[in-house]
Amino acid sequence: MPDVLLLSDSDFWPLRADPTYADGPIDAVERAIRAHNDGVTRFQGIVDRNPGEFEGLRVAMAAGDGTLTGLRLFGNPPHTRAFMLFDGTTRAMMALMDYGVLNSLRVGAIAGVASKYLAPPGAKVMGLLGSGWQAPPQVQSVVRGVPGLERIQVYSPTKANRETFAERMSEAHGVEVVPVDSIEAAVDGADIVDLCAPGHFDVHEPLVDLEWVKPGALVISMAAKQLSEEFVLACRVATVNWNSLVNEPRPRPPYDGLIEKGLFSRDDVTELGPIMDGQADPRRAPEDRVIYDLTGGNVHDLFVATWGYEWAVSQGLGRTFALTGESLPRW
Repeated sequence: MPDVLLLSDSDFWPLRADPTYADGPIDAVERAIRAHNDGVTRFQGIVDRNPGEFEGLRVAMAAGDGTLTGLRLFGNPPHTRAFMLFDGTTRAMMALMDYGVLNSLRVGAIAGVASKYLAPPGAKVMGLLGSGWQAPPQVQSVVRGVPGLERIQVYSPTKANRETFAERMSEAHGVEVVPVDSIEAAVDGADIVDLCAPGHFDVHEPLVDLEWVKPGALVISMAAKQLSEEFVLACRVATVNWNSLVNEPRPRPPYDGLIEKGLFSRDDVTELGPIMDGQADPRRAPEDRVIYDLTGGNVHDLFVATWGYEWAVSQGLGRTFALTGESLPRW
């Protein structure tokens, strides 16, 4: 069996530190969406959670015609992120990789792709909720996806954090990033509203009120419970695919309640693949607000991990290890 390449978070850290690498994950996500839309990818998932457990263990396997095969493991504590790559034909293991850094780039890239295709024409202002781990790749990718962006209004609960974040992002991306004192101030006048608050899982109140959000705006949601049922019903909804909303043991809030009441169905979702190809548009009128539900879409993982692996190999990073000894029989 060939040696396996072991790649740690320190190997991938330069990808977060240097904005010039943003185009790689964005391209990988676009290719993943098109591959899914063309029906050439396959996906299977397993979830195990104890009662009340936030993450549990989630295992996702993705493969496709002409791709490698990938196995993603998410767990806790402390929120383990790992990825294994296998040859798509022989199934030999090629790499065991940290997936914390690459996953943050994947999530950011999805926001960037969604903004590229769903932001209203002439979008100039983004409202960002959150300044933590996921926020820098969100800024990095949305700036790439919407080159005309001029201002980012950021709110997070700790004043010092949002001020430091704003200064750092302004310098890195040449866009005015302004810290503000409330969610409403961050959302005010924004063409793109990015709900980059993954810690919101344990909070049951929605993050934003509909009247705060500019008509025609794009709202990117990346966690359950961020939006109310009433907010969803007043907007158009787009996502990578319908299954991404219902692939858990039950649909996530707020879609679960709407589906149970017969108020929301597959016909109410526009998938991103046809949008990218110019074959669909969730808006019926320019003033329609669009929600892009960022969750799901696990085929993205395989394409981003493959890109990260190829980049690491080109840089001579990682170290190899053997899973079997020379003395073991070959069957």
